[in-house]
Amino acid sequence: MKLILHLALVVFIFILPLALTGAGLPGGPLRAFDFCGEPVPLNQVEVFKALDQQLVLLTEARSRIWLTLRRSPRFLPLVEKALAQAGVPADLKYLPLAVTHLSPAYNNLGRGLWRLREAEARALGLRVDAAVDERLDPTAATLAAAKRLTELKKTYGSWTSALAAHLLGETAFQRAVDEAGGETNFYKLYFQDGQEQLPMTVLAGKILFQDPAAFGYVQEPARAWPAWPGKRAMTTAQTTIKALADQYGRDYKSFRDMNPHLLGSAVPAGVAVNY
Repeated sequence: MKLILHLALVVFIFILPLALTGAGLPGGPLRAFDFCGEPVPLNQVEVFKALDQQLVLLTEARSRIWLTLRRSPRFLPLVEKALAQAGVPADLKYLPLAVTHLSPAYNNLGRGLWRLREAEARALGLRVDAAVDERLDPTAATLAAAKRLTELKKTYGSWTSALAAHLLGETAFQRAVDEAGGETNFYKLYFQDGQEQLPMTVLAGKILFQDPAAFGYVQEPARAWPAWPGKRAMTTAQTTIKALADQYGRDYKSFRDMNPHLLGSAVPAGVAVNY
C-alpha cells in the first residue's frame, strides 16, 4: 500500500506537470513561431489545442514521417526551387511534407504533392487527360499550386487563410467566412467536423520538419533516396516513353519513375519530361 501511494505521489509531483506542459516529451513545449511570416496565435486556447493535437498525431505517424524524410532529398529541392521561382513563401513546402508526405502519387481528395483536384488543376493550366496528368509532376504541380495559393491570398488576405482555403476547398472556407460575418482570419473561423485539422497539420509539420531530430527522427544518409534528375525538356512531337528513355540515356523503368505524370506508353507533343 505504501509503495502504491509513493508511486502515485511521484506521478502527481513529477510526471503530471511534464505532461501538461509538454516538457520532457519529444520536441518539448510549443513555442512562438510563424507561418509564411504570419504569427501563429498560440495564446488563443482553441488554436493551441488544435495545433498541439495535430503535432502529437503527426509525430506518432512514424512510418509516414520516416518515408517523408527518405523522400526529402529526392523531391524537396524541386518543391523549394519551384516555390522560389514563383516568388511565394518557402513555408508553403510544409503542405507536401506534412499532408502528402512528398509522394507524387498521392491520391486522396486530390492528387500529387499538392492535392490538386482535377477541375482545379485544369483551371490552373495543368494537363489532365488519359495520356498525361501533370498533377503528378513535382515541378509543374508546385508552380500551379503556387499560382492558386497566390490567388487565394489575394482573396482572403493571408497565406494561412489561403492554405486553409486550398486544403478545405474554397466553398467550405467561404462558408466559414460568411458564418463569421465576413471574417477571413483562419484562426478566428469556426469549421464543422474538425475541418481545421488539415491546415493545422501543415503548421505542425513546420514544427516537426524544421528539427526532426528533436522528435527522435534522425535520418541515416545511406537510407535517403537519391536526388531527382535536374534536367527537363519539352517534347516537340508525339513519341513514346521508350524512345525518350533511349534519347536521354536512361533505362525504361528509371525514365518512367522520373515521369509519373506520363500515364501511357505514348507521349504527346508539348509535354515536359524529366531526365
